[in-house]
Order: sequence, then C-alpha cells, then structure tokens
Amino acid sequence: MNITEIAAAIEQNFSKVYIPFQEFQQNAEYEKYWSKCMEAVNDRELLSHIIFCNDLFAIPPVKTFLMYYKEDFVSLTGRHDAALDVFVKKSIGAFWGMVFKYALGYEGQKSVSVSMNDFFMLRTATCFYHPAAKIQINERTEPAPPPAPRPKSVLGRKGT
Repeated sequence: MNITEIAAAIEQNFSKVYIPFQEFQQNAEYEKYWSKCMEAVNDRELLSHIIFCNDLFAIPPVKTFLMYYKEDFVSLTGRHDAALDVFVKKSIGAFWGMVFKYALGYEGQKSVSVSMNDFFMLRTATCFYHPAAKIQINERTEPAPPPAPRPKSVLGRKGT
C-alpha cells in the first residue's frame, strides 16, 4: 500500500462513509483542518510513526497527530491552548477512523482516555487494533525496486 492510494481512498470516500462529517471535508470553514489531516496522510514517515504509536504503544492516532502538529494548531485556532470545537474534534477522530478502518483495514477499535487538557481539550480518542494484514507504507505509486545484493563478507571465516 502506498500513500497515494491511502490519500485517494480518503478523499473519495470520507464523505460517503462518514456522512455526519461531510462538512469537515466539503465546507471551506473546516478546510484548514482537513488539509492538515491530509498533509499527515501524505507524509509517509509521519503516517508510519502514527501507525507505530497506535500498534505498539496504544497511543491513539488522533493524539499523535495533534501533538505532532501542536504549534500548527495553535496558529490554526488562534488560541494558545489550541482548543478545538466539538465538531472539529469528532471530525478529526472520524478522519483517523477512515484511515485505520477503511484505508488500512484495521478490524477493531477501542476508546481510551488521553487527558489532553492543556492543549486541544480532548479527553478520549480511539486506538485501532487487528489490522487485516501487516501494514507497510510505500512512498511511491509503483512498487519499490528489489534491494541490491549484499556483498559477501569475509569476516568470521577461518583461514582467510
């Protein structure tokens, strides 16, 4: 799977799957938040870190995303605490649900406490589990070339 496919799936299907949150994608008032979410999905390294934090440490993708972009959200909201309104918080949660459940194929989810009261005013967020397959995010649309053959090492061989 590559970031181009993930981003395209989200762009094409978010408003169809998450009907109550169509405005998040379609309304100019929320464009700055939608764009920040899409920026994260289009950054292979960041998306890989978000997946890693979710899978190994049970840190919800929303928390990793918001903490990574904390200063950006201070600017976007115009507030020193980056407090988000309820619709934006729920929309960002729906966005990451779309990424993990529909684009990446995770089969389970669980709401957990995140206690982000100093910034964002967020109390709970969702972790995802049971991916349908091992997740590997590729940068390119075309498959990556096979690795180059490794040189044979002479270290450790007796008599040479």
